[in-house]
Amino acid sequence: MNTLQTMIQELCQAGNCPAQTIQASMTQTGKPAVGCFPLFVPEELVYAAGFLPIGLWGGVSTFQKSNKYIQSFACSILRANLELGMSGQYDFLQAALIPTQCDTLKCVCENFKVAVPKVPVIGVTIPQNRTAPAAMEQLLAEFDYLTQALAQVQTPACQPMPLEEAFAIYEDYRAVMREFVDTVPDYLNTITPKVRHLLIKAAWFMDKKTYTEKMRALLAALKQQPKEEFTGKRFLLTGIMLDAQPVLDLLEELHIAVVDDLLCHESLQFRTPTRPVGTAAEKLAGRFLDLKGVSPLYEPGKPRGAQLAQLAKARGADAVLFCLMKFCDPEAFDQPLVKKDLAAAGVPMVSIEHDQLVESAEQLRTRIQGFLETQLA
Repeated sequence: MNTLQTMIQELCQAGNCPAQTIQASMTQTGKPAVGCFPLFVPEELVYAAGFLPIGLWGGVSTFQKSNKYIQSFACSILRANLELGMSGQYDFLQAALIPTQCDTLKCVCENFKVAVPKVPVIGVTIPQNRTAPAAMEQLLAEFDYLTQALAQVQTPACQPMPLEEAFAIYEDYRAVMREFVDTVPDYLNTITPKVRHLLIKAAWFMDKKTYTEKMRALLAALKQQPKEEFTGKRFLLTGIMLDAQPVLDLLEELHIAVVDDLLCHESLQFRTPTRPVGTAAEKLAGRFLDLKGVSPLYEPGKPRGAQLAQLAKARGADAVLFCLMKFCDPEAFDQPLVKKDLAAAGVPMVSIEHDQLVESAEQLRTRIQGFLETQLA
């Protein structure tokens, strides 16, 4: 096995085995962990406080305990987080940051305090109307509150650093990841949909400095390879996430490549440019204010369809796959608007409804195959 394949396999394994990766990261860094709920929280503040930030994006669960606190027709990510917390899987966390970017998150933020008493909850309030003049001031005040809240749960093992240093580490991570997604379209046989997903996902469970070093080495090795000829169809993904292995396997089986995405779980974490001026806190706040294409956040004009059309042209994408998370109202409201804008731009779109509990993709196979035969033949 060559060096590139070894590096790909190592990071894919890290993304595919969260518990083992988190434990290894805590051992290697000596840092205690703080969990970060979806969709967006200021990880740099957690990192600067000396913690290891880890992503809590659900996982497969039978939902035996969480039904006491949250209805069955709620987002599976948050149901799974509650179930895992109630089962003791998150007892190792020093705290959990939970934002309030949708109605379900608001409920879970309060439910988690009662259902998982061993893990302190730190609520994160991001202004919905980010175009308001007071939004920057509110965010900076929120960052001060979060810094104080994190200080209250620090342990002797924490390794605090200035926010400027933590922000620089995350800026390096974002730069490498933007370079990675720019490079992927030239290597679609090697970076299959599942490989791409797992490589990006691994960042949620590792120290960002360590992860960035590994991704930079992988990217350098990838660029040394000859560019690949891909004969299948090129898709863009959009939605909250696509973390269902049967669906990713299906895309590969149907010879579909992922050339880019606007997924909250993936590139929307790092693709927003940072403002060139200001303090580290102001730049961090600016990244939240400048987020685009996120359905739970207030966005006048709903620009995601236009964003996807522009991205499809830049990447040479054949179509957009709208990954509609079951029971996600903001995404369901956005879907027809995105479809309308893409149709006006001449970009085909197919929607699939899914969650992390997908065990069989046979119904989705019929839908996607039908789309390929009727829209992209």
